[in-house]
Amino acid sequence: MTGENEKDRGPRNRTHDPTGNLTETFAFACLACGTAWTRTFEVIVLPDPAGCLNPLEYVDEDGRAMRTPLTDAVCAACGSRKVRVG
Repeated sequence: MTGENEKDRGPRNRTHDPTGNLTETFAFACLACGTAWTRTFEVIVLPDPAGCLNPLEYVDEDGRAMRTPLTDAVCAACGSRKVRVG
């Protein structure tokens, strides 16, 4: 029952790339100028002290690491941070 009752506003496309790494693709829309785009991120997953696997950071297509792409989104067209993810 993965994702059926989740209220996540995040990736709609989760895959493994040819190297076996987990990737997630997010769709973005700028609320200021209407530009829409998608970005694919490599998910870095490591075990925490309890042995659970948790995503620690995302690496974008340009190699920039971030904690979550949901809060770091900026429109490349107008520079606005009023960006909807979903």
